[in-house]
Amino acid sequence: MPQSEINKQQPETKGTKADNQPPMEELQTPETKRTKTEETPAKEEMQKPDFLRERDVGITEYITEGWHGFDAIIKHRFSDFLVNEIDPQGNVVHLTSYTEADDPEPEPTEEEKAIKAMGVPEDPQEAFTKAFEHLEPILGIADTEAIKAHLENNSNDDLSLEQRTLELDRSLDKQQRKEVYRVTNNFLGTFVTVETVDGKLRFIRRIRAEGTQQQQKKNVQRPRGWGAQWRHAGDHCYFVLQKENSDTMDVLGQIARKLRVKPRAFGTAGTKDKRGITVQRCSAHRIDHKRLIGIGRQLRGVQLGNFSYGAEELRLGQLAGNRFCIVLRYVQGADENGLEPVLEALRNTGFINYYGMQRFGTQSISSHTVGIAVLKADWPLVIDLIMRPRPGDNNEAARALYMQGDFAGALRAMPGRSAVAERAVLQAFVNAGDSTNAMAAFGAIPRNLRLMYVHAYQSFVWNAATSLRISLFGVSGAVPGDLVIKAKGLSLAGADAEADADADNGTQVASDTEPTLVTVANAHEYTIYDVVLPLPGWAVRYPEHQVQNVYKELMDNDGLSPASMDKHPMKEYRLAGAYRHVVVRPRDFTHQWMRFTDDTVALTQSDSDKIDGKPLPVSVPEGIHVALKLAFDLPSSSYATMLLRELMRKETAAGHQSTLSSSNKAN
Repeated sequence: MPQSEINKQQPETKGTKADNQPPMEELQTPETKRTKTEETPAKEEMQKPDFLRERDVGITEYITEGWHGFDAIIKHRFSDFLVNEIDPQGNVVHLTSYTEADDPEPEPTEEEKAIKAMGVPEDPQEAFTKAFEHLEPILGIADTEAIKAHLENNSNDDLSLEQRTLELDRSLDKQQRKEVYRVTNNFLGTFVTVETVDGKLRFIRRIRAEGTQQQQKKNVQRPRGWGAQWRHAGDHCYFVLQKENSDTMDVLGQIARKLRVKPRAFGTAGTKDKRGITVQRCSAHRIDHKRLIGIGRQLRGVQLGNFSYGAEELRLGQLAGNRFCIVLRYVQGADENGLEPVLEALRNTGFINYYGMQRFGTQSISSHTVGIAVLKADWPLVIDLIMRPRPGDNNEAARALYMQGDFAGALRAMPGRSAVAERAVLQAFVNAGDSTNAMAAFGAIPRNLRLMYVHAYQSFVWNAATSLRISLFGVSGAVPGDLVIKAKGLSLAGADAEADADADNGTQVASDTEPTLVTVANAHEYTIYDVVLPLPGWAVRYPEHQVQNVYKELMDNDGLSPASMDKHPMKEYRLAGAYRHVVVRPRDFTHQWMRFTDDTVALTQSDSDKIDGKPLPVSVPEGIHVALKLAFDLPSSSYATMLLRELMRKETAAGHQSTLSSSNKAN
């Protein structure tokens, strides 16, 4: 299609409001609208959906005018949503082998060089004889002969410990003792144990264990330093993790349990979507890759591979972005010719960088509502919001037991993987014997999950502020009063993992990165892609136009204020804030139309599919259903579902999509 024709068909890029969106003053959660709640009839309350909707979390605007969207289902199958991490160097991370390891022999230490130079024989008896050739220069002829005679003449297992012990009658300096240990550990490890007492060496003849070979291995005391040593180039084993339909931290927790290590032994650059097939880098502290290969074969829906070693732990924020491959199934209301200019507009103009619905949870009580109570240090309300029954929940029995005061029964009934916060609270109450200490119970929840609640509130305020910014000024460029930070490709300047440690992939622009205020004189120097808005906090600057008011108004409604964000009685909830770009563009954006009949057949090829030799899925020409496959890169803090929202103009809430998916399965 000629460019002129595309320009004619492309919708204008002005801010447009989603149909039936509420005015800004109604962007409060039901739990915080005190006067409104009192006036809400019971009938209206019964009609509330069982899940959050976009407007509940400040998502109301679109960029393009004149486009009404189309119907399709997101994540009908988890294989319809592929995510591959992009490392800081811009490389897309792929799983290409289950066993391949980049494991070069590390540079030997001085101690290892010294041991190698001694030439330890493999035959134990030969090693015994040669040992004394090395001891004589250290201890002299007399002491060396005495030790040799003691070991040869006191091998009877019936001898007492005293009879099997020889102590030299003179002290040795530290270097001499070190050299003696080097010889005895490597030449005489099966014959003698050496101890130092007040600078003097004791040589204790080992006894031969009786019984089976397995009993001997169990009973024989091995000398210090015996056994396999860490022989890798760095203390951290890096590996690529592919997971299907599971949480990153849940998978790493399973691996940790099987290896009998603590979950903190593992590092990641960020967590990934649960419902999908995702690929990311991980690190493991002093865990050999051969052990990880074995574990990878035991876990369902999990593959590990591409092992290597290095000195540093992988930390949150050490990524440039993510590569997505997404299939929209059951497309209706769009065809290839009609959608082409819209796809071109999305490729060139981008979308509003809203925090997606995943940020706020999937249930009717949003994570940001809990965050309000946390920021107000109202601990009883925090626990009530986490634990109270709610529509559409699968844990009704457990919550009912909790409401009856049966904490132990509720704990037994609460599932382990999908209710981490609830189980932590219940376990705290069971341990305490009552529910009086709500603050301690909330503190029992893992830190990253606790912070998720307050960061969700920051995200809610940011979404609402962004909606107002787009509504007032559109996306044609920066306007006086805006704040700007130059965007740098996929990586935002000044990445700060702590600012958004719980986010799906998340980094933000750090609060200590000073933004520039746009004026009439410099507005021409910046584009809409440089415009940022702050997540509320005590260390950020706010825009100097009407959008500034939304921060104060929204937070006033919740009994909070930007200025109070450093006044929380607990340090970890004193939020400095951060900056986030308002509009982003996808990189390497491509699309493919496909047809299918059987919706159980995958339309994407995962990394493990390639390793296993599965063919690349192809469109079925006679298929009765239409699908649209999209592929693109996004910065690490951006949500692919918000790109899909701009394209489809449909609700992206998980509850809504699940309803559509179930409806199609029923049909």
